[in-house]
Amino acid sequence: MDWRLKALAFHALDVPGGAAVHHFLQRYVTRTWPRPSARLDSTIAIAQRAIELYTKHAGTTPASVIEIGAGRDLAVPLALRKQGVAEVTSIDLDRLASLDLIAHAARHILGSDDIAKSWNEIEQFGIHYRAPCSTVPDAIADCTCSNEVLEHVPVDQLPSLLQGLRKATRYLTIHSIDYSDHYARSDSNLSRFNFLRYSDAQWSRYNSRFQFVNRLRHSDYLSLFLEAGFTIVEASTTPGIVPGALDIDARFAPYTCDDLFTLNGVIVAKPN
Repeated sequence: MDWRLKALAFHALDVPGGAAVHHFLQRYVTRTWPRPSARLDSTIAIAQRAIELYTKHAGTTPASVIEIGAGRDLAVPLALRKQGVAEVTSIDLDRLASLDLIAHAARHILGSDDIAKSWNEIEQFGIHYRAPCSTVPDAIADCTCSNEVLEHVPVDQLPSLLQGLRKATRYLTIHSIDYSDHYARSDSNLSRFNFLRYSDAQWSRYNSRFQFVNRLRHSDYLSLFLEAGFTIVEASTTPGIVPGALDIDARFAPYTCDDLFTLNGVIVAKPN
């Protein structure tokens, strides 16, 4: 599907009731949900990687985790519990999760959906779903984390979010960030860095709430974490292929080539 048509469709859904229509299309047209086994396996690997990073720097498995961006099936919290985390609090701006999707994920990740018969059972299992929730909870966890969430947060909201994470983090905060153009996931003709061609004003025409990305680069996030009161413990990136004929907008002129054409990154930080 041409990415511009997809952007137009997203904007058309940006009306009252659009979120419900969007979810209906994901479940029954594009069949994005429930997640297939391969995507759930990827989620398990993400949770394992977070635990490995935490253990590497803290020496033990975290007893408690606060996750930013719960999603629809709580797959990351389920995988974290499977990895031995006793309590996971997962928050989201909107209440997107549903029991049937959680049960589907639980069958794959845990081998049983017994914990997903009701919200009370999920709570008793040690997963605390808090949505809608626009701020980091007034609680402290050993670890805070997110997976491909920070790139969807508006730039002006990131400082307060990171400051909230600093207050909520006892030891480490761990974040995986996707720096690529998300429209390239469904348009094979598109460069993973196509969105760097556009000014902020131009990009706003394609940037709806259903596919919002802030286009920040890895260096921006490192600066934001430092400004929020963190010390960077570990940071890594995956380089992408530099497109041969892509005119970069002047807004991105100050960045190095390596910074611009980074596909994704991981940031591990500790509160000062």
